[in-house]
Amino acid sequence: MKIELKADIKQLTKKLNKVQRKQIPFATAQAINEVAFKARKALMAQSKKKLDRPTPFTVKGFQVVKAKKTSLTAIVYVDSKRAKYMQFQIEGGIRTPNKRAIPVPVQKNVALNKYGNMPRKKINTLLNNVKIFSGKPKGQGRNANAPAGIWKRTNKNNKLKLLVSYEPFVKYEARFPFYKIVTKVVESTFEDTFKKHLSKAILTSR
Repeated sequence: MKIELKADIKQLTKKLNKVQRKQIPFATAQAINEVAFKARKALMAQSKKKLDRPTPFTVKGFQVVKAKKTSLTAIVYVDSKRAKYMQFQIEGGIRTPNKRAIPVPVQKNVALNKYGNMPRKKINTLLNNVKIFSGKPKGQGRNANAPAGIWKRTNKNNKLKLLVSYEPFVKYEARFPFYKIVTKVVESTFEDTFKKHLSKAILTSR
């Protein structure tokens, strides 16, 4: 998504002389970069509120490509290592695995992690229990059409209880307003930030 600055730089700089005008690209780049890092800071802060107990790895995943006076564009983005799971938090959508089905807990005591996934370590911990197995129940009757997943043998007549279902896809709802957060920071801070950097650049101009 591209976010365009609405500040009227021509209006803000119309009274400058020729020498002062030479400082506009430098001041603009400095302002864009400061606002970009403010947006990054806001994203980090909001991720702790909007996401479910995000790890420091996730919180630090927001990065900035800085603008230059010859290229007045900064990029605020999610690092590629985090983007694989953050895209579902930002935009929602359907996640379909390439090789195997997605484990989805069906019992409250078996929860997803903060990425909306069930970690392999958690699955391995469950399967270390001799009463728990992975796969599809064998036999006839009530187990004939039972889905594949992680099952537990209960103490009641050795009855089976489904803990985790193996699903071909999982649908995610968008819950992290990445674009809204960045847009709000840009629209509320750029003009004042530009004025500050322009004044500073003019004072040091020759």
